[in-house]
Amino acid sequence: MKVKILIYNELAPTAYRQAGIWGVMKKSLLIYFLIPFFFSCAQNKNKAGDENSAAAKFKKEVIDLASKYVTGKFKGPVKTFTNDGIITIAENQNSYIINPSKIYTGFIDYDNIEDAIISIDYYHGQYLVLTEHLILINSENKLTLNRSIESDMKILSIKDRVITAEVYTRSRNGPLANCSVCKEVVKYQFRQGELIRIEP
Repeated sequence: MKVKILIYNELAPTAYRQAGIWGVMKKSLLIYFLIPFFFSCAQNKNKAGDENSAAAKFKKEVIDLASKYVTGKFKGPVKTFTNDGIITIAENQNSYIINPSKIYTGFIDYDNIEDAIISIDYYHGQYLVLTEHLILINSENKLTLNRSIESDMKILSIKDRVITAEVYTRSRNGPLANCSVCKEVVKYQFRQGELIRIEP
């Protein structure tokens, strides 16, 4: 019985060492396989952050251009902001509403740089008078106001250089403004500074 105990005790350190080495190896292998996973996640996170930052910068540039355009229409405008980013620029009974949710992006002209349209509403008192659509063309990574178009329409999308919009056939201040047969969906292309209606 003593001999068995002696043999066990002599072999035990070796077994413990082998078990310890195997434990270290398992940890090393685990770390080896997990490092690429964490590295990939970090890369994806950084990429998403960069994209969000670029989108926010682009959106701010659009809003700044719209604000500058509207401010130039008044002598002494008063500017107010809401928590959700809506800007009101007003003087007396006249006001413009710049709403970030009415920014539409995509390719408008014939290069492969993202452009934008922002729709701003003009009110007299509480009545909507008209909507202006500012067409902003991106050239050399800088947005410039190409032109403003007054039209009683709602931009739906910009895709494949086609601008899809919902056009109201009656005044939006009238009783039939929202009837289903009082508006239609049309498509436009921007050619030489003009919105040209195209066939669907």
